[in-house]
Amino acid sequence: MENNKLKDDIRFLAVGAAGANVAQMMEKKNYKTYYVNLAQQDLDLVNSPNKLHIRNGEGASKNRDKAKEVLSESIDEVLETLDNQITEKYVFTVFSLGGGTGSGCGPFLASVIAENPEKKVGLVIILPSKEESLQARINAYEALSEIIPLRNSLGSIFILDNNKRKDKLSINRSFAGLFDSFINIGDVPSSIHGVIDIAEQKTLLETSGVAMIHKVAQNEQSNLLATVNDGIYATIEPNKKIKYIGLSQPEAKEDKSPIEISSVIDVVGQPIDTYMGYGNTETVLYLGGISFPKTYINSLAESIKSEQEKAEKAMEDDDISMDNLNFLANRKSTVVVEKEPEKKMTARERLLASRNNGKK
Repeated sequence: MENNKLKDDIRFLAVGAAGANVAQMMEKKNYKTYYVNLAQQDLDLVNSPNKLHIRNGEGASKNRDKAKEVLSESIDEVLETLDNQITEKYVFTVFSLGGGTGSGCGPFLASVIAENPEKKVGLVIILPSKEESLQARINAYEALSEIIPLRNSLGSIFILDNNKRKDKLSINRSFAGLFDSFINIGDVPSSIHGVIDIAEQKTLLETSGVAMIHKVAQNEQSNLLATVNDGIYATIEPNKKIKYIGLSQPEAKEDKSPIEISSVIDVVGQPIDTYMGYGNTETVLYLGGISFPKTYINSLAESIKSEQEKAEKAMEDDDISMDNLNFLANRKSTVVVEKEPEKKMTARERLLASRNNGKK
């Protein structure tokens, strides 16, 4: 079937331990996966032959610069391995924003793979909860600052929010189920009212910007906003900017009315186009090309600044000077890469340069 061809052309590239947790859920749904990590111990927990230990890596301990430096030492080898192993057109790079390996290496690996015109690269990224450490939130802010400039060269970006549930693994399970439900739209029987075809599914997956997939129960139709905002993703921005809506649902019955697309538009905004399909056993809603969660990013920055001030105050009480402390700058890089504007930088040079960019 056409849809099986789409599923067979998708690969989830997990970078770091948190990304591996999501990818393993996808593997249970029969998606192809590949695992990359600095820590061999984490890779040993993954029951898959499709994995790569980055040479000389012993873990990153939430240190993004350390992860980048270790990756830079074998970047050509890593990229060659990924190029040989990942032959699928659709590559979703999966990683946590709060850790070291994922947030340090994930954005760069995704950007390099996306340079291949035969690839369509998306992201599945995980926001740290408010209870996680200050360092985790700093990492998230810095990683987002690298991802946002890349958004137009990437496809769908799914932002999972660990603030939405205490059980983080349940968020991963839910995402795996939702993504699979969307891909399986192609399995629904033909309907006289039309179906979402594989070309439309590809358009949705390839659309740049933030994306969400939801299942809408019959009793939730009257409160779509709650369905959208109370799910597993970062809360949608109130600006109602969106590129595409995909809605696949059961045929209308006397006792069950289908969701009107106008009701969805009222909640999320007017898209460029809508794709409607019928004959499904459940209602699946795909929102593509949504704005990045600016509200969340601003609150993240404020929480970091607030805790920075508390830390500075605590150190002042102990008569310890902390002049020029800048948490967002994290650690000062020991590697200096001279810029040569007229020379095309190698992957290693670009990776090392990205360590310095956040320090200026």
